[in-house]
Amino acid sequence: MKFRKLTVENYKSFQFATEIRFPVGDDGRSIFLVGGMNGAGKTSIMEAINFCLYGAKADEIFRNINRREKARGNANVSFELVMEMDDLSELVVKRSWSAGVADDPKPRDLAERLVVVRDGKRVSVQNQEIWQDFIRSMIPPGITQFFFFDGEKIQAIAADDHSEVRLKSSLEAALGIQYINRLAADILYIKSEERKGFVEISDEDLDFKQSELKKERSKLGRKQHERDSIKQDLEDFKAQLEDARQRFAAAFHIEPETREAMGANEKKRIQAANRLAQLESEIRALCEKTLPFAITGRLFDPMRRQIEAERESAGSEAIKENAASLAKRIVRVVEEPEPIYRETLSVEKMAELERRIFRLLKEGDPQGEVTRILDLSDRDAARVLNKMEALEGGDVFLLKPLLEEKRELISQVRKLEGLSQAGLLTESERELFEQLQVDMEGCSTQIGRKSEQLRLLEEEIFALEKRIGDIQMEIEKLFEKHHVSKEKAEFIQECDAIAGVLNQFVVRLRKNKVHLLQEKTFEMYRLLSSRSGLIKDIVIDDKSYEVRISDRNGHEIKKSGLSAGEKEVFAVSLLWGLAQTSQLKLPIIIDTPLSRLDSTHRDNIVNNYFPNAGEQVIILSTDTEIDKDYYRTLKARLSGAGSLVFDQQRELTTFREGYFWEN
Repeated sequence: MKFRKLTVENYKSFQFATEIRFPVGDDGRSIFLVGGMNGAGKTSIMEAINFCLYGAKADEIFRNINRREKARGNANVSFELVMEMDDLSELVVKRSWSAGVADDPKPRDLAERLVVVRDGKRVSVQNQEIWQDFIRSMIPPGITQFFFFDGEKIQAIAADDHSEVRLKSSLEAALGIQYINRLAADILYIKSEERKGFVEISDEDLDFKQSELKKERSKLGRKQHERDSIKQDLEDFKAQLEDARQRFAAAFHIEPETREAMGANEKKRIQAANRLAQLESEIRALCEKTLPFAITGRLFDPMRRQIEAERESAGSEAIKENAASLAKRIVRVVEEPEPIYRETLSVEKMAELERRIFRLLKEGDPQGEVTRILDLSDRDAARVLNKMEALEGGDVFLLKPLLEEKRELISQVRKLEGLSQAGLLTESERELFEQLQVDMEGCSTQIGRKSEQLRLLEEEIFALEKRIGDIQMEIEKLFEKHHVSKEKAEFIQECDAIAGVLNQFVVRLRKNKVHLLQEKTFEMYRLLSSRSGLIKDIVIDDKSYEVRISDRNGHEIKKSGLSAGEKEVFAVSLLWGLAQTSQLKLPIIIDTPLSRLDSTHRDNIVNNYFPNAGEQVIILSTDTEIDKDYYRTLKARLSGAGSLVFDQQRELTTFREGYFWEN
């Protein structure tokens, strides 16, 4: 499979429909380079592909609609992905969200729509789930992380010293083992349902074992709940750590300013401070004069509605009070000056008609009854309404914009009172520096503790699952001692045999694929690592998924002992190995993969990884990653290149052919 064209419209900075074509070389392979500065929309391309294939929550789509278009009331977003399948057929997937003609669109107004076109013919998508399952079967979402990844993904794998759980879930997702396990579980469920019809299964030994099984399952449930809680805590600490890092970078990693710039900033600061003092004086004056009305102003709209409701209710009461005279007038109108009916009504029927109309008018509209809270006369009501209107047009409501302007000025003054020179910190800034250091160290410590707790819990859960399996086997043996029909006994045996074969298949599949994974990972690691001559082998345990790296002398090298660059190279090699092990021919999309690597590892990635990553490789890079030298190295192998051009004034991203330095 290859991606041939992506279209993004009204998403983030892609305000207008933007097409990005991915050409393929004469040999059927493709390395396409997309250049873009930070914030130009490289990550948006990966998000667009994922959202087009798998959909997204309406809140997330609404939050990322182009701001200019959203301000105009245009709450429509669309993605279109054109793919060439392995059999050379063309598949087009278009997914869009639209709020229709809503004046003030909200996330709940967005309606998702999926269109699928195969070989130029639009297919029916009335049952959207069927086509969504078809897309998921072609490109399983559980393994796209091996094919679509960025520098942060590499960093996360590189920084995870306890990666066994991640590796296990990733490999089993690539192999589809969860579906085999589900099939085995379904077979065992069918067997247990069949077994419910057995007779004489309530002996003491069976009751004891079933009670023991129930206790162990309850214990397993508690441990799994505890594991989920620790996982959540671990994610929270990771988020706190990332937040502290971002705050640290924003506060201290700045470029030094020139004297002219510092003078200009000081002038702006003085102007902002003077305006701030003036605003505070105006706010105090307003507060002394009309502050109480600013508080009661929120009640004006409910009071208006209550006055109008009581006026309408008063009219209804007047109708009820004059029901008798109104009923007589209505009957006379029906008869005079000329009856509107064909047959003349008798006196009794005319009287009955008058009584019915009287009852109807007397009852009134029960839904229109209003509790009279204010009970104002028309004159008093008019005076109250005029007073509220006068207050709303007065000075009291100038307080809110003044407060907003004050907040903006305070933020501006604080920003302009920043560091005058890089590296020179005031006492408060030094305190912030130390506090952020303490926060990051505390989060790192908690992450280590929670990771260790999670590892121990996984071991306990594994032991409990094994214990439950043993008890189930013992119960099975007890069931065999009871009188069952031959047909059911054979059926149960067949279920056991099938479940056993599936379990054996999973074990062998896992063992074979883990062996292939370690071969592929080591193959790429030797090409990328600067220490490849010192490392003899990489071994992955097919049961625990523990990764062991050994040197030429057979001594184990701890992953934690590798340099940051070597860890990232190992992470890239592992992702490549997982992609190769899955045996799916999907495009590889890599976002800013070189930002944290040294020159040696960058050379290896450019020369050895990009050309071998897959049949189609899409690289999203800044000008400092794939620079002029690396571009010259890759150019002969590129099937094409393009650039994302971001207009800061218009907040608009456009796509043009050619890399940064090409016309």
